Amino acid sequence: MKEVNVYIRYGLILLLVFLSFLIIKPYLTVILLSIILAYMAFPFQRRLRKRMKESIAAGILTIMLFFIIVIPLVIIAHSLIQQASEIYTTTNIENIKELFINQLNIDISESTQNYINSITKTAVSYILTRVSALIFSLPNLIVGFFIMLFIIFFALRDGEKLVTRITSLIPLEENYKKRFQKKLTTSIESLFYGTVTVAAIEAIVAMIGFYFLGVPAPILWAFIIGLTALIPGIGATLVWVPMTIISYVQGNISQAIAIGLFGFLILSTLIDTVLRAKIMGMRAEIHPLIIVIGVLGGLASFGFIGMFIGPLVLSLFELVLEIYTEKKDEIES
Repeated sequence: MKEVNVYIRYGLILLLVFLSFLIIKPYLTVILLSIILAYMAFPFQRRLRKRMKESIAAGILTIMLFFIIVIPLVIIAHSLIQQASEIYTTTNIENIKELFINQLNIDISESTQNYINSITKTAVSYILTRVSALIFSLPNLIVGFFIMLFIIFFALRDGEKLVTRITSLIPLEENYKKRFQKKLTTSIESLFYGTVTVAAIEAIVAMIGFYFLGVPAPILWAFIIGLTALIPGIGATLVWVPMTIISYVQGNISQAIAIGLFGFLILSTLIDTVLRAKIMGMRAEIHPLIIVIGVLGGLASFGFIGMFIGPLVLSLFELVLEIYTEKKDEIES
């Protein structure tokens, strides 16, 4: 009878965990992003709460984060929409034919031209569909944003208590709990400073460089550079290499050389390699292979927030393997 009660108890716990996951699933990305932002802002919370109440300190930081996030987003979004619409209105099927057929002197059949037309129409249709979906999802985005601010406030105010309570529930020895907590902390710091910060710097430098090199829509391309730069080693290359080739094909030889040199020396070498290694070297570095696999796998599994979840999960899995190896060696010896 006691065994039956134990099974029922654990069954109810698992059911509640599953139902809780279903409830928070629509806002899982918002929750995780809020926790990461609150964690990065927590050192300021520690300083402020020495001079005022925790609730007031958390409120001030939340309001500051609101303006830090919203103002740049509005400016960037406005510029992106403006520059993307300019590219859309100045690019048509005939331009594409001129670039890939006439200038490259490739004699292709009518069926191939029709295929190019079909691909172009499909791409345009996809872009319009995504823009429409984004417009219709604005109410959900606004709600999600205010939920994020709400979570940030309470994470800043009650974060330490929550961490202590959650840690006490983990069924591990105290030294392993501390190792997991340290690994998670250093992984988040390494990811943020070594990946997000470098991507932001790379985007800003790319925007300035593209502007002076005469690249159309520099803010749009810098934004894309910033996203791809989240993948270390290969990110920015996915943008500046095709850009160099297209500029060369169009006959802008000097511009193509300038873009190629700027991309290779500044973006890929100086920022993506040297600066990233220096910043991550200050923290507990996550192996680049774990970051690449984690980012790509996380994106495929969880969407945007997967870029952070993937490397964190793999980093913790690496720690589990280390502990398992240590335990195995202890038993064998």
